[in-house]
Amino acid sequence: RRDRPQIGREPRLARPRPPCLPLYHPPHIGRPESFDTVRLGAEAITTNCGFLSLFQQEIAAAVGVPVATSSLLQVPWVQATLPPGKRVGVLTVSKGSLTPAHLEAAAVPLDTPIMGTEGGREFFRVLIRAEAEDMDVALAEQDILEAGRALVAAYPEVGAIVLECTNMPPYAAVLQAALGLPVFDIYSLITWFHAGLRPRRFGA
Repeated sequence: RRDRPQIGREPRLARPRPPCLPLYHPPHIGRPESFDTVRLGAEAITTNCGFLSLFQQEIAAAVGVPVATSSLLQVPWVQATLPPGKRVGVLTVSKGSLTPAHLEAAAVPLDTPIMGTEGGREFFRVLIRAEAEDMDVALAEQDILEAGRALVAAYPEVGAIVLECTNMPPYAAVLQAALGLPVFDIYSLITWFHAGLRPRRFGA
């Protein structure tokens, strides 16, 4: 459902924007004030954009605690679970922005099947082109489903999917139901990450 329009506001000009990267620049990594959470007792750090895989090693080295920057880190793990002949596919908000450097930083093979949402009606338009401040979640869901179907149609060997974008987890369940394939995202990564930090206790 689209939120109620806000009256009296000037319309925003559409402008493409690269995912995440303008907000994070390597020179900031390592500045003491950037990581107060560690001094306050944080045992681990996660970030909120798949494209931040670029800075996985730099951030981990700077803060001295475990770091999980990107859902893409799951690709090698998921691949290890698949039968021979099956591969992990990646669904991203912007295929054109997901460079070999992003993949290499997360140990993702460069020939990994990838599909973006550029051809959709809502998801890319709102998140990357910034043509609106709110999102029609029904249309966004259709964009994710269409991109997922296009991924498996182009790469029939795909046996599981990793969602790059942090805004995609709300659509993971419907995508899994539609394709009949395991779907992993930033939520599954953080759930796994937290399980190591706070293992479940069994028994008394």
